[in-house]
Amino acid sequence: MIGQELSETGKRLFRDFPILRMLWESGRKRGIRETIDIVEKAEEFNRTFAVPRALELDMRMEKEPEYFDWEIMREACKYRFLSIFIPKQLGGIAGEFMVTNTSLLMDELCSGCSGIALAVGAHSLGVAPVITSGAMAHWDTVLKEIVEGELKRQPVTMAYAITEPSAGTDVEEPEYLERAKLSLEAKKVKGGYVLNGRKCFISDGSEAKYFTVCAALDRNRPLQTWTTFLVERDMEGFSTPRVELKMGQRASHAAELLFEDVFVPDSHVLGYEGDGMGNGILMIMAASRGPVGSIATGIARGALQHFLAWARTKRNGKRPIDEDRIRMNLADMWGMVQENRGLYMNNAMLGDAIFGKALDNPIMNLTLGLPSSLRTMSLMRNFLNSYYGKAMINAVLRYYLRDEDMTQLLETASLAKFSCADNAMELCSRALNLMGPEDSEERRWVEKCYRDAKLTQIYEGTNQLNRLVVNNIRFEETLRVEVPRPFKKGVMA
Repeated sequence: MIGQELSETGKRLFRDFPILRMLWESGRKRGIRETIDIVEKAEEFNRTFAVPRALELDMRMEKEPEYFDWEIMREACKYRFLSIFIPKQLGGIAGEFMVTNTSLLMDELCSGCSGIALAVGAHSLGVAPVITSGAMAHWDTVLKEIVEGELKRQPVTMAYAITEPSAGTDVEEPEYLERAKLSLEAKKVKGGYVLNGRKCFISDGSEAKYFTVCAALDRNRPLQTWTTFLVERDMEGFSTPRVELKMGQRASHAAELLFEDVFVPDSHVLGYEGDGMGNGILMIMAASRGPVGSIATGIARGALQHFLAWARTKRNGKRPIDEDRIRMNLADMWGMVQENRGLYMNNAMLGDAIFGKALDNPIMNLTLGLPSSLRTMSLMRNFLNSYYGKAMINAVLRYYLRDEDMTQLLETASLAKFSCADNAMELCSRALNLMGPEDSEERRWVEKCYRDAKLTQIYEGTNQLNRLVVNNIRFEETLRVEVPRPFKKGVMA
């Protein structure tokens, strides 16, 4: 009976992810249909767009690192990938299984080309702090602009900026932020803040129109003063002077951001001063490291597919797959893929259980049910940006998002991130060793997958840091995610 209702993609997903079949049979068909639809769109995107140009684009951007193919983002608009993290009430497509759908989307896209996929996925990382901080004053402006641009196939994108030249992984964990060598600092002035310094290795940094930026108000007290800002590209003093020459995932830029007396108004602070480690880092990492695991998984799947094609092709009159050693390695590789999927799906399902309550509740539905014209009135916007408006939002968030739930989500995210990344590297390395040095199209694909997979061990916190996060939560019990509290006192008082 299930087979008669499902597409071939749906049948594959049910076979690979039994949890999706269980949800379907327990009455969650509407949400699972949306999941299947997103994966079907990703398959079509890969087949018609990403795969045909992936190798050529990878080679071109080795020689021309500043080149960017804007057709990537316009094509992503066609499938509505840019609004996968934006709630339906605001015109986006984030539904019942927002985190799960994001993870499955990245798994599928990365099986085609993870560089192209990262260009799409890094945008959602930039969007996330605007959502998780409850910055509702910007939902009807920035997020609405993204949705409207997407519908017109005129992409408006965001980027997430935390890494600095001398402070990379350090800024992603409270203990290390305390002694990080920070270059960017925000100074309070009348009506806002002035930012000076640099961020680096920012995915989509040279293309984004909006940036969520974390900065210390006092570099001598970074943890206490870490604050999240919404920065616009056209703010005076902001520039992107450098794009990196990358080893892998080349289709997505990694750029340096330069802040030279950039004035950011008070209205562009996301949450309260000093909330940055909570709403700007740990809550984001809890939601994003699992999808990084799915990026690694998609890369591994792509490598496996190309290795399988190589193994089925006759060489010197014989097919490699006819050898037991190749068949056993194929089974090992599939085991790695499925192990990865179990880990990132644990995180995704937990994320949907947690964030679903925060984004779909009577208070949120009542607020978003108001006419847009009312929500965008200056009186309403001023209230939402005020001390008491932020207190109301933080109170709602703390009612639906508990510290212990967010801490568990961060643990499952970090576990998925480092395990999936390491498995992807092992799979790609093993495939290359078995294929030997003889050139072939399949080997060129696997070699690209190997370079692409390496990045997943580095961004969203190095694998070493993520192991420490799991240890500090699970065994030491020294790390806890604290959802921002209402009525917080100014940290610079």
